[in-house]
Amino acid sequence: MTVEATDKAGNKTTQQLDFIIDTLLSEPTIVLDNTDDSGTKGDNLTNVNKPTFLLGNIDADARYVTVEVQHGGTKEVLTATKDATGNWSVTPTGTWADGDYTLTVRVEDEAGNEKHSASLTVTVDTQITIDAIELVNDNGIPG
Repeated sequence: MTVEATDKAGNKTTQQLDFIIDTLLSEPTIVLDNTDDSGTKGDNLTNVNKPTFLLGNIDADARYVTVEVQHGGTKEVLTATKDATGNWSVTPTGTWADGDYTLTVRVEDEAGNEKHSASLTVTVDTQITIDAIELVNDNGIPG
């Protein structure tokens, strides 16, 4: 944009301002890292109590990338990190107890545009239980 001003004496001056109109932001994605997906791949079941999640579709001008985690009645917000090759990920700061966790990515760009991902629900299952073993038939003969 260029602004030109002229005073009564006929003196002129101009000022130029470059700017970008940015109203678009891609919808981010989140998936459980395959190395932590210990059930059938893609079933979002893990026996890892501190799993890593991969984020996708993050625009280059992203200013804030966070992941909201809900478990039971609690909510935690994690800050995602970008590695040297531009890939985004997030790992919980502490270990998670067994149960279901619902994660949603929030991205805000330099222009203030904001987008959320679809929710991802992951089940953490680090314990196995075995029912009591009991003898159902004993004929009384040793061995």
